[in-house]
Amino acid sequence: MSYRFLKPVANSVKGRMFKNHTVSEKVFNELIASKSSVVETAEFGLNGKVFDQKGENLLIEWVGRAGDGRVVFAIGNGKASLETQMAVATMIRFGKFGPRVVSTVPENGASKYSITPLAEEDLPNMPPTQRSAVSIGRRLIDPMAEYVKIEPKHLGMGMYQHSVNAKKLSEALALVVRECVSMRGVDVNVASVQLLEKVCGLNKKTAAGLVALREQLGRISSREEIKGVKGLGAKSFEQCAGFLIVTDACENGLDGPKKKKKKVASEPLDRTIIHPSQYGVARSLLSRVGLRPSDLPCQDLVVRLQSLTDVTLEEATVRDLFCTEIKTLPPPDLMVEIRKIASLNVGEQVVGRVANQVEFGLFVDIGAEKSALAHRSNLRQPYPEVGASLMFVILNPPRKEESVLNR
Repeated sequence: MSYRFLKPVANSVKGRMFKNHTVSEKVFNELIASKSSVVETAEFGLNGKVFDQKGENLLIEWVGRAGDGRVVFAIGNGKASLETQMAVATMIRFGKFGPRVVSTVPENGASKYSITPLAEEDLPNMPPTQRSAVSIGRRLIDPMAEYVKIEPKHLGMGMYQHSVNAKKLSEALALVVRECVSMRGVDVNVASVQLLEKVCGLNKKTAAGLVALREQLGRISSREEIKGVKGLGAKSFEQCAGFLIVTDACENGLDGPKKKKKKVASEPLDRTIIHPSQYGVARSLLSRVGLRPSDLPCQDLVVRLQSLTDVTLEEATVRDLFCTEIKTLPPPDLMVEIRKIASLNVGEQVVGRVANQVEFGLFVDIGAEKSALAHRSNLRQPYPEVGASLMFVILNPPRKEESVLNR
């Protein structure tokens, strides 16, 4: 079974502004730190293609909080999306803050999620419109952690999801998520309760306990700290430890620890899917090829390890974990300019992200006001997957409302 993962951008961004558009006159905003915690919420006006004064002042303040860190504007691709993108571009053009990047994020299922009991539990005392904005923002940080909260039939992928047996659809989702978790692991400093509870050895209670521990400490620094989760016994830890990845701390003024904690030595192998019980074997293998755990990641690690011939069965197993190639889609496209369909030229090459796959072709997000159609007659087999970023060529004259692409 093969999967491709959408690469999250959590560890490269200091803070983000996320917006969801429910009516064209209002913009619902959330300032979200790089570990998905909501820092602040706001609502202000969108007058045509510019924000009102309150909105401009607030965005300038939020960007200022990030200091020298990277800020990404994540904007839902629904109603008033293009107008909001242009409003941000206008602020950048007039020097309201330095150059920033924008990413459009699919809104599929955000409104449905915002009125569920799960959303009320996850984001209490928050109106549905702002919950939708949070969901959209978190999708950019860690897609799988957020999409797992939404019923598959509400994601709008394909054509017949509402005709499929709902129980079988949910079972298929659970299977795919477990397979993905087993192959890649989950980031304990970003993953939602809904994703963590699907990890072998965890359940809803211990997953919630892990998130509570993360909030208490500010961030999880090592797998050893996971043992402090209330209700997580030695056997359960043994089952889940290899799937829980501990990423490096974000250099982030928004994500600092909430209280002082006992310093725990960093273990580079905690960033891999190698189980703690196999760390000794892993260190031995690395030593044989002239490396230490602190040297990871290493570009020629696979070549070095595969050059070893005299290995035991356990060493071969650990080597396979080091060498397993995970097919990862690139991070979401970050735009530095806003395009309109009318500005496109026939024959022009554009980078697009496959938004949906249907019988007659693909709908592709090219950063314009609506998705373009790549008809199946212009596509080569195999068709690219949803989420894939590819180079396309504009075929139809841009004066037509729907642009047609050739891959």
